[in-house]
Amino acid sequence: MTQPRSKQRTNRNLKQQFFLKSALLLVGGCLLLSGLAYWNTRRLLMNEAMEKSEVMLREVEAIRSYVADQLRPEMYNLYGRDTFIIEAMSTTYVSVTIMEKFAKTMPGYVYRRASVNPHNPRNLADPYEEEMMDWFDEDHGRLFWQGIVKKNGEEYFMSMVPDYFAPSCIRCHGKVEDAPVSLVKRYGRVGGFRFKAGDLAGIDSIAIPVSTSLRKAMQGSAVLFGMMIAATLVWLWLLNTLFQRLVVQRLGAMLSQIGESKSGKKEGTGDELDALQDSVGSLWQYVQSARKGVDLQPNFLGDYVVESPISSGAMSWLYHGYSAATGEKVSLKIGFQKALKNPLYLACYETEIHLLTTFSHPNLPKVQERIDSVLVLEQLSGKTLLSYFKNQPLPEKSILKIFSQLCDVCATLHAQGIVHHDLRPEVFLLNNESKLYLTDMGLATSDLRPDPVAAAGLGPQGNPIYMAPEQLAGKRGDSRSDIYALGVLLFLAHTGSIPFVEEKRSLHKWQQVKKQFSSSENDLSAISALPGSVKEVIVKAMAFDVNERYQWVEDFWEDLKEAGE
Repeated sequence: MTQPRSKQRTNRNLKQQFFLKSALLLVGGCLLLSGLAYWNTRRLLMNEAMEKSEVMLREVEAIRSYVADQLRPEMYNLYGRDTFIIEAMSTTYVSVTIMEKFAKTMPGYVYRRASVNPHNPRNLADPYEEEMMDWFDEDHGRLFWQGIVKKNGEEYFMSMVPDYFAPSCIRCHGKVEDAPVSLVKRYGRVGGFRFKAGDLAGIDSIAIPVSTSLRKAMQGSAVLFGMMIAATLVWLWLLNTLFQRLVVQRLGAMLSQIGESKSGKKEGTGDELDALQDSVGSLWQYVQSARKGVDLQPNFLGDYVVESPISSGAMSWLYHGYSAATGEKVSLKIGFQKALKNPLYLACYETEIHLLTTFSHPNLPKVQERIDSVLVLEQLSGKTLLSYFKNQPLPEKSILKIFSQLCDVCATLHAQGIVHHDLRPEVFLLNNESKLYLTDMGLATSDLRPDPVAAAGLGPQGNPIYMAPEQLAGKRGDSRSDIYALGVLLFLAHTGSIPFVEEKRSLHKWQQVKKQFSSSENDLSAISALPGSVKEVIVKAMAFDVNERYQWVEDFWEDLKEAGE
């Protein structure tokens, strides 16, 4: 079975995750810094181009003002009003000619005097300039424009100012018959006429090339990014070396001191950090065991010796043990003494003992005798289902073999009027022969006995992750609640993870989370890689509405078996 991609990611060991996330963070920082460097360089280039263009436009305006205010009146005084010498009296001709000579010393710089109806066809506006003239003409309060313009494949920083006809300009741009003869003779009687004072004469623009500068800025940013990436690789190498010497080697020494066995660890699934995590988890379980079994003093119960703990249940703890007289290996189910002081929990434990001693099934441990609140069971071996499920998905054949036993014992219980209410992977043992044992029934109800939990009005009891929505609402005695738990177990077996984030929530919040899981809007990405038939079994078993769920365990098993074949 293909392992879901999300699970593959979580299987990376802690050191790999640390360096992967560090590398992503550093590369992101390099991108950010190089991007900021390019942005700042571009900003400085634009500011410089803006200042240059403003200065040049002011120079052009000064030239035009000099021609209009001083040179042209002086020429009229010298040669009369009928004279028009374009080389000395036309503001446009003079300014364009001067700027053309200037452009020869500044390659790429372009000065334009553009109009929609000029005397000189060279000054005819192109489509873009026509758009800008319309923009200025819409609002005479618009006196300046700057921006990036692309022409002939090159980028230019362009500044534009509008120019409006003054009364002194109308002689040459008003009626043709009023214009100087020399002007009409030079440019003809069509272009440049029929204007009045206040009309938009045209626009003056300065275009400064910036493509080369921007490319250089981009190249500089790329070089900076490459240098930072190289520095990042060196830094990660140094960090890995220090991490190996200061952390991993010390963890290895620590693990050797606490007796971590490498033979029991799957090769290639992690490093010392993962091993330490597993060891701490095992230590925590042992501490929990010690806390729950704190009242078990001394380690003898009648003729039996109590050894290491196996697993915990709702009201009891399961231990390895043996007979001091015969040496026979057994398992000992010992109630939590502090919990059993509460009459309610004692009643639940008595119900569990009654069910285990009166009900027989191949997947239930055989009871040999009872000593006060202790049950002596046949010897049980193996690991809890949680140990098999939590690391990675199981092969389909293994899942079917496990669930055939799970469904059989649940169906038999239900047929006898018994609802378990607490089907968690921790209450099942799987031995080396793949035989399954249900080791705890501390929260079970039976049609033949009063339900102490319901009678006391305690509300929901159990682990909310595996509890059905109706259990969270306080309902007990419905066998379909166990089917919901089987759906959660099936999800865990196929993905290696639980379908809900394990965190503290109110019962109301848990209800909302489980309702959202059953919603059609939930994409169920964790099981998206599973065959559609298996996915349908999980979704139906975990339906929020109990009436939409499987009504019988046998139906659940038949669909699961068919999906796995």
